[in-house]
Amino acid sequence: MSTNFKATIRNRYKGRGNCWVKVPNDSVVFQTVVNSLSNVDASEYLGHIDREGFAWVRFSKPAGNQQEPLVTYEVRYRGSKFDHPDNLLIVSHSVSKDFPLLGNTPVKLAIEVLPENRKLKQPVAAFKRKVTKSSEEVIEDFQDVEQEIRIIKEAALTKPSNRELENWYEFLKLNGLYEENV
Repeated sequence: MSTNFKATIRNRYKGRGNCWVKVPNDSVVFQTVVNSLSNVDASEYLGHIDREGFAWVRFSKPAGNQQEPLVTYEVRYRGSKFDHPDNLLIVSHSVSKDFPLLGNTPVKLAIEVLPENRKLKQPVAAFKRKVTKSSEEVIEDFQDVEQEIRIIKEAALTKPSNRELENWYEFLKLNGLYEENV
């Protein structure tokens, strides 16, 4: 581990939603999470983690020392939006580095809500493009565009006619870009 082990640990949890980690139910730490809630009413959180198959905890801060780095997590059993500074879980960094990141907040993932109460996202209507031309016609159109570009590039510039100049001045006046004194 680098000389500044705390910065290394903090860097893993940088970014929106990356401070939340999954604690798989087959992990030794999962049982520690459940045991840490024995003295509080956490039945709702316990029901959610049982249903989802993993617990979620929020990174708080690195701890320990260079030889034995530790990571402190908050177990937010009353809801992920509320701080729980009284319910901390300290895990060895060697174990915690294998926890997968949740990738977003529990609220955004709706894992703190019963499945039947989750709001379903309305499907976005897919735009279907009607194909009216065959592929040969499309290829011909592209060739026509290439020909037109070539013609425009090769066209010689000519002096504008009086009518074109009048139209240009009228355009400038309508858009407030014409100054009579210039």
